[in-house]
Amino acid sequence: MSPTSMPGADDVIRRLQMLEMIVEKTSNMVVVTDEERRITWVNTAYTRVTGWALEECRGRRPSELLHGPLTSARALSKLASLLREPQAVRDFELLNYKRTGEPYWVSLSIEPIVDAAGTLTSYVSIQTDITERKQRELQTADLQHRLELAQRLARLGRIEHDTETGHSRWTSEIFRILGRERDEVSRGAQAFMDHAHPMDREALQASLAAALRTGDEIDVEFRVLSASGAHRWVRCRGVPHPGEAGFGLPLTLSVQDVTLYKTLIEQRHRRNEDLNQQVQVRTRQLEEAYGSLEEFSYALSHDLRTPLRHIAGFAELLKEEVAAGEVQGSLLYCDKIVRAAVQMRNLIDGMLSFARLGRKGMKVEPVDMAALVDDIVAALAIDGGLKKYRWRIQPGLPTVQGDPVLLREVWTNLLDNAVKYSSHREVIEIEVGWRDLPEGTEFHVRDNGLGFDPEQASRLFGMFQRLHRDPRFEGAGIGLALVRRIVEYHGGRIWADSVPDQGATFHVFLPSQPAPAELEDAPQGEAEPMPARGG
Repeated sequence: MSPTSMPGADDVIRRLQMLEMIVEKTSNMVVVTDEERRITWVNTAYTRVTGWALEECRGRRPSELLHGPLTSARALSKLASLLREPQAVRDFELLNYKRTGEPYWVSLSIEPIVDAAGTLTSYVSIQTDITERKQRELQTADLQHRLELAQRLARLGRIEHDTETGHSRWTSEIFRILGRERDEVSRGAQAFMDHAHPMDREALQASLAAALRTGDEIDVEFRVLSASGAHRWVRCRGVPHPGEAGFGLPLTLSVQDVTLYKTLIEQRHRRNEDLNQQVQVRTRQLEEAYGSLEEFSYALSHDLRTPLRHIAGFAELLKEEVAAGEVQGSLLYCDKIVRAAVQMRNLIDGMLSFARLGRKGMKVEPVDMAALVDDIVAALAIDGGLKKYRWRIQPGLPTVQGDPVLLREVWTNLLDNAVKYSSHREVIEIEVGWRDLPEGTEFHVRDNGLGFDPEQASRLFGMFQRLHRDPRFEGAGIGLALVRRIVEYHGGRIWADSVPDQGATFHVFLPSQPAPAELEDAPQGEAEPMPARGG
């Protein structure tokens, strides 16, 4: 450079004064240190922020004045490494302390100064106070942490999409719902929807398509499959994002884990179902108790009056015979009184058997129907004396699950009924058969007896109901009512069909696994099961 092009001394002084004025007037802190990083000069802004004047700083290192308990040792180590290069440092953030002990944040830009020979002579550091910005960032981070904590407690996650960067982000709760480790891979709403349970995908796609057509808020519930294969219920809500080609998936989609809610709803539903069943059972019990009360009231007011009336009437006649000294006539009336008493005793015994059945527990075990029927048939043959029987028993009567004592009562009443109402025939013909059904076994007993009028059959399964008043056929009208009660107690059903004077067939269905039913009166007016004739 020629001497004429060299700036004059006055010009240099003017430029230095201008530079000093700029440095003094700037709001940034300026620090100059020597090659050993000892302070040689600081500007007014530095003194104003830190509280340290130039005279107090000169010859001391910044670390002696500004570093405190929370200054990052890792950051200091990194800064020292950069300065040893030496190389420029740009926007290096560090927590420092003022003279008063108050912490503040600075952004450092440090420029190493070398002479013409390339030897390091000093450092110039420009420091910007970024305390307010860092406080806002810390507050934002704290609010973000609190929000994520609240969302985790509420099992609520978010899927966010940044239109400027094109980056999508799942919050930590989304990863928890799916049972996956958190990462920073860009994933959007569609990637989450792809985890929908296969059985829910069609309905989900239909709901999304409808919302994207109209722009209405998306509010859908569906199951998602986690990494372990388990499924969880989620509720997704968001507003479709308008674009040039229509509406797209929301930029922010909330995802709430509602598995617990769904579980509680299901539990409540099951409890309500159980309560409804209990109410129905209790209602049937009360109806059955009321029906039994009516039956017993009828029995006490009518059926038991008859033998009592006979006893009272014959006793009066006996009294007259005794007074007249007629021994032979007295014996006749005594026999009639005994028969009336026996009839009343049988009625009472039948009533007690019928009533106690509803209170007895059922002992379920395998019951060999073939052995049971053979035993009862043998007993009936002995009791029948000189009567002629023709038994046709289908081979292979199966073993069923039930109460052996109660099922014996069923067969005894059915077979005894068949014998009784066929006793006027020259040959009593009785058939016992069975067939397998998907739900259980159906048995039948067919006779060649008196039969009954199907139009009157609805009366026969009630207590003390008898269609036949023929004195040849004794009975109290209890047997078939007891049979019906036992069969229904096993969860089965009984019905019958007949043509008058051509015999009757009784059908009994027993389920494979008896489910004891609450005893109740059979519904009337149905084609099947049909009630049978009285015992």
